[in-house]
Amino acid sequence: MDQINIAMLETVVNHISSSLIAVNSSEKITHLYVHKHNARNLQYLVGRSWFDLLKRVVTPENYTTIHNAYYECVTSQQPVYISKLCHIDIRGLTEYYSCSFSFLPQYSTVIVFMKNITESLLIEEEFTCMSEQYESLNRELCIAMSNLEFHMMDIEQAHKKIAALYRITSIVQKTVNEQEVLNEILDGITRELGFTHVSIMLFDEKRKELKVTAQRGLADASRRIPLGRGITGYAALHRELVYVEDVSKDSRYITGSSDCISEVAIPLVVDDRLFGVLNVETTDGRILQSYDLDLLRSLASQIAMTIAHASHVSKVEIQAITDGLTGLYNYRYFRTILTQELKRAMRYRRSLSLIMIDIDYFKHYNDTNGHLAGDAVLSTVAGLIKQSCRDVDIVVRYGGEEFAILLPETSEAEAYLLAERIRKEIAEYSFPNGMAQPNGQVSVSVGIASYPEDAYFDIELIECADIALYTAKHAGRNCVKLFGEKSDKTDST
Repeated sequence: MDQINIAMLETVVNHISSSLIAVNSSEKITHLYVHKHNARNLQYLVGRSWFDLLKRVVTPENYTTIHNAYYECVTSQQPVYISKLCHIDIRGLTEYYSCSFSFLPQYSTVIVFMKNITESLLIEEEFTCMSEQYESLNRELCIAMSNLEFHMMDIEQAHKKIAALYRITSIVQKTVNEQEVLNEILDGITRELGFTHVSIMLFDEKRKELKVTAQRGLADASRRIPLGRGITGYAALHRELVYVEDVSKDSRYITGSSDCISEVAIPLVVDDRLFGVLNVETTDGRILQSYDLDLLRSLASQIAMTIAHASHVSKVEIQAITDGLTGLYNYRYFRTILTQELKRAMRYRRSLSLIMIDIDYFKHYNDTNGHLAGDAVLSTVAGLIKQSCRDVDIVVRYGGEEFAILLPETSEAEAYLLAERIRKEIAEYSFPNGMAQPNGQVSVSVGIASYPEDAYFDIELIECADIALYTAKHAGRNCVKLFGEKSDKTDST
């Protein structure tokens, strides 16, 4: 295979999270390209059995699927495609791959192309969930419109109201950003329905109060109303629409606009959960009819579903980048943010340091005290690390009992001071049964590498920090080592 073809293959694989493998008629690997790996570093795999390598890295089920597809491709000499394979990596993360097989008769070779489709699959699942929710919203909208009392207004007015409601509710399909949606809905209400004093107040569960989150025409945009107080608080507490035709005759009214005549408050509720209140104050003396209230009630339902969906998406996004046990960022997010921070450090010529931390003799602690106690140690160590770091530092559960800290604009010397402080705090912390550990306490070993002193690329920075961590382990554990620093011992403890 000439150098131009090799360079093209490496370029494709390095820009797509994928692997490309050539297997000859003897089922031996002749060429191998893996995303973000130097081809020269993988030469030791060339000449090895393709299926022996496969057995080492995939589950028996996936092995059988790939094995059958391979032989189908060889037998038929036609391309074979596997759309999705589920794989659990060494850090326990779930990833998904597609796999293509193409037979080259002139070389008696099968080309295997494996592509990581995890991100696109997750996006597709979230889009499906979003579509189902919007279908439900549209059904509710149709029901609400069918229930409007058209006989109380002329046909032309009915068409205008329904068209306005449709334009406003269609806004929620533009984005899942909560604040953007709320502002656009209020613009729609003032423009399409003619209300000039409108606010959306969201419910603060901890403080048990309503807070103005978006508003048009109100004097006080920072107002907070305790649950049960005022017309809005009453509507929220009792989960029912409240319409007061003359606020001057209602003692519950809390002054909003100086020229307010009437007020209607509609709770925003989804699955019996209170999200807030849609509040409308009229100043022109018009009396709201039942169809007006139905219109606002339907609109409030759409707003509530939008807020609920935005909240759900936010939680899903957080879950996708955090570790469930410790609450720290996970390995997937770490790799993404490391690349970004390294580019920023290069652009502005700033330092960037990486600290790798490993709990000493953690397997011994698990075997002695049980996995629940081990999980408690992981959570506690994560908390001790997190509380020692700045808000801008990225603290990660790297995998198993390993943690990583990415320190933007931090020199090697500054990273060492932080690492030593963390090591000391953990060593001095009283963990249950810690004295039974081989070194008499629960402790950590720490390795540090920095850009630009030690590395210029993300993988290189990780490898340097790993080497420094190994040096700390080799030096007897419960210590901090910089990359390039020599071990004080000649054998590992």
